[in-house]
Amino acid sequence: MIGCYKEPQKDIVILYTSDVHCGIDNNIGYDSLSAYKKQLERDNYVTLMDNGDNISGDFIGAVSKGEYIIDIMNEIGYDSMIFGNHEFDFGMDVLKERVDQFKGDILSCNFKYIGKKENKFNKVRPYKIISYGKKKIGFVGVTTPFSIIDSTPSYFQEDGEFAYSFTSDTAEEFYACVQDNIDACYKQKANYVIVLAHLGEGEEYVPYSSVDLVNNTKGVTAIFDGHSHKTLSHDVKDLEGKTVPLLAPGYQMTSIGQLTIKKDQSIESKLINKIEEKDAHITEYMGTIHQKVDDLANQVVATSDLSLSIMGPEGTRMIRNREMPIGNLVADAYRYISEAQIGFLNGGGIRADLKEGDITLSDIKAVHPFGNHIDTALLTGQQIADYLEYGAQKVQKEYYQKADDGTLMPYAENGGFAHVSGLKYTVDTSIPTPIKLDEKGMFIGVDGPRRVKDILVLENDNYVPINLEQYYLVASHNYYLEECGDGANMFKDAKIVKKELMRDYECLAKYIVDVLKGHLKDKYSNVEGRITIL
Repeated sequence: MIGCYKEPQKDIVILYTSDVHCGIDNNIGYDSLSAYKKQLERDNYVTLMDNGDNISGDFIGAVSKGEYIIDIMNEIGYDSMIFGNHEFDFGMDVLKERVDQFKGDILSCNFKYIGKKENKFNKVRPYKIISYGKKKIGFVGVTTPFSIIDSTPSYFQEDGEFAYSFTSDTAEEFYACVQDNIDACYKQKANYVIVLAHLGEGEEYVPYSSVDLVNNTKGVTAIFDGHSHKTLSHDVKDLEGKTVPLLAPGYQMTSIGQLTIKKDQSIESKLINKIEEKDAHITEYMGTIHQKVDDLANQVVATSDLSLSIMGPEGTRMIRNREMPIGNLVADAYRYISEAQIGFLNGGGIRADLKEGDITLSDIKAVHPFGNHIDTALLTGQQIADYLEYGAQKVQKEYYQKADDGTLMPYAENGGFAHVSGLKYTVDTSIPTPIKLDEKGMFIGVDGPRRVKDILVLENDNYVPINLEQYYLVASHNYYLEECGDGANMFKDAKIVKKELMRDYECLAKYIVDVLKGHLKDKYSNVEGRITIL
């Protein structure tokens, strides 16, 4: 009929990534993602989202402070992204630059400025609504309240007081905040509401896990999750007992999440694990980015006669709950290069294996992707004992467990688990953790029998019991000694002796080259019994 236009009916396809951690070429890769997006756009409405932890985690992110990653996301055509905890790794001023640089929308309904100065993040929206023909979808962004301790606590402060909040004084407040924004989407005539969450699934994320959130809210059509690096596709029950699909695409583009709302209003969710086609334009564009960093990244800075892994013999990540040779190597590097009596660091700061043969700056940076500085500080034996207790709060007798589908998963991980040099200690797993935390997950104190015992300090080539009142010269990174990383604020009043000696990856490279001369086999082929688990 002349003058009558009927809008074509299409399926609505939502694609999303999470925890890319600068792995632009890994697994599926950005160029294949772009090709898949363009293919779908021929016959469907298509929207591409990111669920955080994207701009930090490898050399390309470190050298550009995330700028190159946002450049690529803009070129592909991301519509929106949310904050993960590692978006804060370069500080608030840099993050504001990335927010301004991104051409899409930044969503986070529970990220609030509560300070007394200028709010740098007025552009961050709690949610957005997108129209697809006659249908509307609301997208609500949610960032883990544990971001304060999972990134750098001092970045969230102004003049010594917290200036940023994640609406997390109580779990109920957190759920209510998200529910209010879900309801707001429906009040604006949204037909569906999708929650874009960087929360994680598992015991260590309670009470702010993705499952907790769905269980305590209603009206969620689907939840896209990240943070725990798991690959998940299953259903969760909401507050009213309704079924909600939950997707999590894993780490560094192991898969891509896809939700399709079809013309008949049925909903299909799945993970895309393989895409053969590549977008030649994005491949070329990423090539120009690589050229900017290749000269630095490909410089051989060390040679090793041994490969070291963060994984256990069963193929599960072990670095966050057991002594490992690579943890000993890094802790020794801190101690030797800084000429301290003790060296320690958190297992969550060791992110990749160290290969045998020529080692480039990029290889070293993958082990230590956050570029923390090495400091030395005078710490009391009591502060050291408190940290070891804090790091051991989740340790169990077994370090891995078998899931229902037969896959092996790391058990009771803790990014704050302490790898040590110049120290030995024992963890008695029969004793419940006595650690007390505040509402933000920051250390308050120890209340009850301690799990960590038999702490020994290396003095004159012999291990002797630690003196809780004595001061020791300790080397670690500024993330812990200055910035209360992982919530370990027992060092906040410590006297810093030497500040910013060098970057953590520079320290590791120097130790391998100058001290070990590339010979790792004799000392690091096996663990030494620095940490005993009972």
